[in-house]
Amino acid sequence: MPRIEIDTLPDTARVWIFGISPSLEAGRQQRLLASIDGFLENWAAHGQPIRAARHLQEGSFLIIGVDEAAETSGCSIDKMFGTLRQAEDALGVSILDSGRVFVRHGDGRPEALTRADFRQNADAHTIVFDTNADQLGRIRSGEWEKPAAESWHRGLLAAGV
Repeated sequence: MPRIEIDTLPDTARVWIFGISPSLEAGRQQRLLASIDGFLENWAAHGQPIRAARHLQEGSFLIIGVDEAAETSGCSIDKMFGTLRQAEDALGVSILDSGRVFVRHGDGRPEALTRADFRQNADAHTIVFDTNADQLGRIRSGEWEKPAAESWHRGLLAAGV
C-alpha cells in the first residue's frame, strides 16, 4: 500500500519522533526519505498493510505517523527500527540514540546534546523538543517544543536550576 501524506492524518494519529544528529543537509535528507518511503510502501503487520506517513522537520526530526485504524505489532515496529538502524549506518548519523536531548538554540537551529552536556549547560528556560510526543497534534500545535521547566527534561537539569 502506498504511503500517505502526513497532512491526511488526524491530530490523534500515533507518531514516533526520531531525532537525527547531526542534522541532515539536502542530499542526505533525500537519501533518508527515499529509504523511509521504500519501507512505508511495504510496511505491514500480520499481513495487513499499515497506512503510514512521514515528515522530516528541519533536517533533524523524522516523524512517522500511522493511520488510527492501522494496527501495528511489535514485529512491525521492530522492522521500522531495523530500517532506521540501516539508515544510521548508511548516512553516518545517530537516529536511535536515546541519550540525546534536542534543544533549540537562540539562532533557531535545533541541536542534539548529550544528557551530560544538557545538564551542565541548560537551564529552565532552554527550549527542548519532546521526542516522546506520541500524537501528531502535539507536533502540529507546537506543544512538543517548550521550555525545559515545562517538560520532563526538567529532571535532567542540574540541581538548583
